[in-house]
Amino acid sequence: MAADTSQSSRRFSREELAQFDGKEGRAAYVLYRGKVHDVTGSKLWRNGKHVNAHFAGNDLTSNMAAAPHEEDVLDRFPVVGILFEEVEKAAAGPPKLVQLILDRHPHPISVHFPIALGLVAALFTALALLYHEQPVAYTFRESTYYLLLVCVLSTPPAIATGLLSWVYNYSTIWTPIYRMKVGLSVVLVVLSLAALIIRWAVPPEVLHGGVWYWTYTLIVLVLGPVVVGLGYYGGKITFPS
Repeated sequence: MAADTSQSSRRFSREELAQFDGKEGRAAYVLYRGKVHDVTGSKLWRNGKHVNAHFAGNDLTSNMAAAPHEEDVLDRFPVVGILFEEVEKAAAGPPKLVQLILDRHPHPISVHFPIALGLVAALFTALALLYHEQPVAYTFRESTYYLLLVCVLSTPPAIATGLLSWVYNYSTIWTPIYRMKVGLSVVLVVLSLAALIIRWAVPPEVLHGGVWYWTYTLIVLVLGPVVVGLGYYGGKITFPS
């Protein structure tokens, strides 16, 4: 059990806390609800980095909601001081409405829709190519259109809740994983919208052959690896190796 802050009279500013980043032999300190914990001895905080998403010298108060463990895990580490700023302010966390939303885990729920729909749309397009002019090919092509439509409609909520989680649960940490997630999200929006625009703008008899047909087909096929990539990098955040 960690010592009470009354036993650790040192007061840190955020600038001082940032110096204890665990790099180059420096101690690794983290802030949670106004208390500064020393995590230097933990193998999970080697070089001041925890699961490739959290870094020593920072405030973890808002990050704990998305963690796969409870806050009492920090009881294992000694309290070496408190934040110089008001403890109440540091412990406040996100606004109540935002916290209420985050507690329902909206991003893991909403992000499954565009991933699944984009993957199945790519699969149905591949099957339509396989069966070519057989009647079942028409069914796959028409089903792909509706899958794309729902994919486009479900993508904005997934992106919005992802940004909300990134800001409040991950303190807008800009690591390569998050850069890939953002980049793939942009690609998903652009490709799915482009496919729908072609589907709406080009007459059906033209869409089933020629340049527009193959452009549309290629776009939908590419959605497959794009959404798989989104799922992969999302998994690296939730279940880091």
